[in-house]
Amino acid sequence: MQSHGSLADVPLRSLLESAQGERSTGTLTVRNGNGQSAALYFLFGHLFHAQSDGKAGDDAVVTALHWTKGDFEFDAKAKLPADESVKAGIPELVQTAESAPSVPGAAEPAAEVEAQPERVEAHVDRRDHAEPERKVEAPQPRRGVKHRPQPKHGREPIPVPAGQIIYDSLKTSFVDFPRLITTLEKEGYTGYVRLLTDDASGLILFREGSALECMYDGAVEAGSLVLGKEALQRFNDDVTSGHGVLDVVGLSPELIDGLYELTVSRPMYTELYAAWVDMKALLKFLSDRKLSGSVMIRSQAGTGVIILSDGDIAGAYTSESRDISDKPDRALALCDDPAAMIEVKSADATKHPPLDVDEIVGGLRAPRGAQVSAPPPPAPVAPAPEPVLPTNPTIPVMPAEPPTAQIPTGAYSNYTQPTPPSMQVAPTTPPPQRNSGPQLDWAAIVGELQAMAEDALGNRARKVKDILGAADPSLGGVEAAIDQIPSISLLFVDSSRLEQLAQEMRARLKSHL
Repeated sequence: MQSHGSLADVPLRSLLESAQGERSTGTLTVRNGNGQSAALYFLFGHLFHAQSDGKAGDDAVVTALHWTKGDFEFDAKAKLPADESVKAGIPELVQTAESAPSVPGAAEPAAEVEAQPERVEAHVDRRDHAEPERKVEAPQPRRGVKHRPQPKHGREPIPVPAGQIIYDSLKTSFVDFPRLITTLEKEGYTGYVRLLTDDASGLILFREGSALECMYDGAVEAGSLVLGKEALQRFNDDVTSGHGVLDVVGLSPELIDGLYELTVSRPMYTELYAAWVDMKALLKFLSDRKLSGSVMIRSQAGTGVIILSDGDIAGAYTSESRDISDKPDRALALCDDPAAMIEVKSADATKHPPLDVDEIVGGLRAPRGAQVSAPPPPAPVAPAPEPVLPTNPTIPVMPAEPPTAQIPTGAYSNYTQPTPPSMQVAPTTPPPQRNSGPQLDWAAIVGELQAMAEDALGNRARKVKDILGAADPSLGGVEAAIDQIPSISLLFVDSSRLEQLAQEMRARLKSHL
């Protein structure tokens, strides 16, 4: 994806198609040269959010597609927002823009442009900082996530720094884990995937699409950390069972290498008390030796980590402040505690093979192309057959309907002669009406179903909530909206679990009838 250029040379349509084809992740900012700008957000080539001057979603994209002059910038390291406002795919957006006339004044200065462009510009200005000095916010729970688990014992396999947040607080009960792993492998992803449950925490380190190592800590006892295949098996079991949430965070290769060595390498120096050590002299010594590895400082106030690459500091952070810095000051401040313990690890000269992910999750992977299509929903369970009264065996069998809509067979007990379906005489006892509209508060029922979607999907629930909100306020309308849910395409969300959500909504709807 081209990092910057002119819209006159590279139109926005080409940029969108390029981002989709290259499966780019980041923020594309376009400006028309007259004070208007738009920010478009991509995740693995999926355009999921856009905002412009007073517009958002599809409208913002279509408006920007009419701009023929101006410039653009693409920031692959920008933090992605939680909002998901773009409903249509890129081909549909391009077709809409081509078939619609240019918005009057779209290429002219707009008097009503106020704070929105400034917010976009402020976002762009942050990219001017050098990467080592960049302050990255620690992952925060996304909107709609009501509970972000923390292990009861409070530990994590190793302290990890903040980085480029691809996703945080993805509910495992709705994540297609094999699909997520496959995507990270194909994209040559470098970073970590973290699992947090109420009882355990896990970490998978990726470098250029390969899973280097997996760590899992699920017990209260000290020294319970497990690595490798066993750790990945436990990690996968928790995700498959729907326990906890996942974070996907990108890091530089140097930091991932340092975290890997922090995990697997044997200590070069260990159990060094801060009271004995001149830390600045130690770091200079390691720099002179061109050491690649890590320095860890443990104190009552927290844990500090300094990652070294050929003697240079690739990054430093602490468990209390996860921002990555090129200066070790915050980590070294922990040495003010004379009882703090210092450990130095050097990169292992022996290259360990990457984890065999297929051995654990391979059986769950289905053959997938570049675009994953939703599998067909499971066949509906046939309703129980209606009892046939022996006194009237010639009554015609009516077409089967869902259990909530069946007409009681007792109402036909007085029939003496069958009537053709087209001339069916209404039974003397009126059946329950499928649409008891005036007696039901459909707005409250839809709100309840939308809350179910938000609780299950977090910020990924927007499409489901929109479909429910647009439903006709009747039983048939709401049922039709629920039937659409399994066919919705949501990134990393398994369609079979959307079917499960739809089934739960049908049960909830039935309880109101």
